[in-house]
Amino acid sequence: MAIKTSQAINGFISADPRLTFSESGQARFYARVGINHYEPQQDGSFRKLDPTYHDLIQFGKSAEMSADRYVKGDDIVAQGYTREYTRDVNGEERTDEQFVAKRIAPDPNITDFTIDRRPAAERQAEREADRDVTREAEREEPDRAAQLGSPTPTTTREAEAPAMEAVAR
Repeated sequence: MAIKTSQAINGFISADPRLTFSESGQARFYARVGINHYEPQQDGSFRKLDPTYHDLIQFGKSAEMSADRYVKGDDIVAQGYTREYTRDVNGEERTDEQFVAKRIAPDPNITDFTIDRRPAAERQAEREADRDVTREAEREEPDRAAQLGSPTPTTTREAEAPAMEAVAR
C-alpha cells in the first residue's frame, strides 16, 4: 500500500490570529503566516530572502484548539492543502489562495516545548478550570484579569459571508 502524503508549510504567525464563528456555530481560525525563503550561494551558505505572506485557516474543534495555543510570532508547521477561492473586492472578482490546515504544531526545529502526556480528558478539564478562573476574574475585577492573562483569545461571534473567506490584507 502506498504512503498517503499531504501538503505542509512551515513558517511563523505574522499577525494576531482570530477565531470567529459561522452562523451555524462552526469555529474558524484565521492567521496570516509568513514563510521564510533562502537562496543557496556558491560557497555553500544560504542568503535569506524576504518572506512571503499567506492566509491560513482551520475549522472546527481544531480551530478552537489552535486559537487557544498560538499567537503572533509562533513558529509552526501546518499540514493540510491549498485551495483557491473567488471573492468580490470593490466590485471586481478576485481569485486568491489560502492554506487550509488540518493540523498545526510548533516547529520542533525552532521552538522548545514540552509534551503533556496526561490523558486528554485530564488536560481538557484543567484548561476548562483555567478558563473558568479567568472568566470569573474578568467579571469581578477587569484590571486583575488582565494581570492573570487570559488563556483564551478574544473571540467574535459573527456571520461569515462568503466574501469574508479571506481577510483584507
